[in-house]
Amino acid sequence: MLGVLGWLFAFSALAQNTANPDAPPVRQEEGPIKVMNEPPKKKPERAPSALDKLRLGGSIGPLSFGTVTSIGVSPVAGYQVTDRLALGAGITYQYTSIRYRSFGSTAAYKESYDNYGGRVFGMFNVFESINLNAEYETLNVQYRDYLSNGIARRKWINSALVGASYSTPIGGRFIKAFNIMLLYNLSYNSLVNPSYPSENIYPTSSPLVIRAVLF
Repeated sequence: MLGVLGWLFAFSALAQNTANPDAPPVRQEEGPIKVMNEPPKKKPERAPSALDKLRLGGSIGPLSFGTVTSIGVSPVAGYQVTDRLALGAGITYQYTSIRYRSFGSTAAYKESYDNYGGRVFGMFNVFESINLNAEYETLNVQYRDYLSNGIARRKWINSALVGASYSTPIGGRFIKAFNIMLLYNLSYNSLVNPSYPSENIYPTSSPLVIRAVLF
């Protein structure tokens, strides 16, 4: 009788082990359970540093060719104060060449000189690629003193400019975008030759200033 019961118990245990071969193994040890296929943890975004907010670039302009040829360059540096507001400053160098004829003469003359100075500016983004711009510029320019036989003299002139710009992002770390600026010189009519008030001594022939700026 005992032999029969032993065989039945052994057969029952074997049937339980082969009934479900896909069953997970029985956990034998205590310890933390490892979660499989756990989603990757996202690293917290790093706040922009002061270096990340630095902006560099420069502009070419004003540009004019013809009787009056003017070529200007102005490297700039700035800081992204907020997502919309950037402030900066730059230095300016301009080369100007003038061709003219003396009254009653057929001879042509050419005169060239340099202007230099600096500017501070602000750019505020109002909608996507559209910005409002404001600048204060100071330039040391050359002019002719007609009360002293046309001797060349130099003078510092100051200008306030306002306008707008269109920006095309270029994805650089420090040079963020290519900008086309259209500015109006509010001080233009007061920037005249002291010896001949009908002559304006600002380097452009109109109060409109167009600049191509990387910034």
